[in-house]
Amino acid sequence: MTPLQFKGCIVRREAGVSLVELMVAMVLGLFLMFGAVTVYNQSRATYRTNEAVSRLQEVGRLALNVIETDVRMANYWGLSNRADYIINAAGPDDPPASGFTGEQLDRIDVCGGDDSNWAVNLRSYIEGSNNSYGLVGTSCQAYKVAETNADTITVRRASDTQPTTLDTTRVYLQTSRIQGTLFVPGCATPTDTTCIPPAYSPPASQSRQLVVHSYYVDRQSTMQTNLPSLRRKTFSEVTTGTGVRDEEIAAGVEDLQVQFGIDTTNDTNADQYVDPDDVPAGASIVSATIWLRIRSEEPEQSQKDSRSYQYADMAAAYVPNDKYRRIVVSKTIQLRNTRT
Repeated sequence: MTPLQFKGCIVRREAGVSLVELMVAMVLGLFLMFGAVTVYNQSRATYRTNEAVSRLQEVGRLALNVIETDVRMANYWGLSNRADYIINAAGPDDPPASGFTGEQLDRIDVCGGDDSNWAVNLRSYIEGSNNSYGLVGTSCQAYKVAETNADTITVRRASDTQPTTLDTTRVYLQTSRIQGTLFVPGCATPTDTTCIPPAYSPPASQSRQLVVHSYYVDRQSTMQTNLPSLRRKTFSEVTTGTGVRDEEIAAGVEDLQVQFGIDTTNDTNADQYVDPDDVPAGASIVSATIWLRIRSEEPEQSQKDSRSYQYADMAAAYVPNDKYRRIVVSKTIQLRNTRT
């Protein structure tokens, strides 16, 4: 490059890029930006998908864990291992359970109808209803709208811990190595023989609260009116209130199915699995298989669930054809306290 001299100054010619070079550089830059945005959007979509699936799995684990803990403890009665040796227990075909006042009996029947002995039907330590809301009574209605295509599960057992004080509004089970008795305590000290049934004396006997839980699916949740939920009825006070509390276990559960493993050869192993309504009279239930279908809280515009879901006793597959994400989780649970 030859410098130019102008009145004592040296001016140098500067070389720049041509218009063609500038346009090529802009096109390359646009391609790079487009690639970066595409990678970002794909990464973001993948993150959202993984997060949604993780959320569904978390809900499934929570719901199964709560049910499993309960089901495993079904037929647990403290020091006694035979429900038919427990005084004041009664079945649905028996007269009203003795040892309770009329007001207490009304609450004991709260989810089974009049004279059902629902809460103290200890021989039915686990039972259910098939594709129906099997609980009855005005005080035991579903939270909002029960999912009638889902099953229900009811578990009866004693609490796994001994109370330090007795609640005079609750039903307890006093057990020894020989027998047990259901009772409502008259005072609060479990080691005071005046607070527990006669013929029992600590530490040769134990006080444990009677636990009755009924699991069902509601079409609404406490979070959203269009979000289903797994809920349960809990047997509670027998001197105040309705005798039952409703609590949400997990939002997003839209189906619950169960089949019970029954022992027909007295070897404590399940010989066949049947629906809740098909358990033979007097059969020993030794296990339960639970299915839960979990749905995302919000729809995804890029998602369309047209999969075919068929499990448990479903006669026809369920095909949602909507924009919600779903998973199905299942588990077979062995009951620890079955007896032959």
